[in-house]
Amino acid sequence: MIKVTVHHYNMLRRLADQAREQVELPEGADVLDALRALSDRYGPAAAELLFSSTGEPASHLVVFVNGQLTLPSVAVQPLADGDELKLLPAISGG
Repeated sequence: MIKVTVHHYNMLRRLADQAREQVELPEGADVLDALRALSDRYGPAAAELLFSSTGEPASHLVVFVNGQLTLPSVAVQPLADGDELKLLPAISGG
């Protein structure tokens, strides 16, 4: 198992009721696996923030792995023990 620190921002922070947490994932897990684990933990509201209706990472979700921007199309980027994942659901309105 690996432990990844997940930093929550915007609506995801409110939903998780915390700014960051450690998530335990199996060896070989990737960004998509981490998003699924969070969706399972926080339920349908989290799933709406993290995924599109087709099950892909949401287009409004900005993801950083160890400070590097990760595009949704490369959500299969592997994670390692001690990695940091920052999740920023974009805010819209006006």
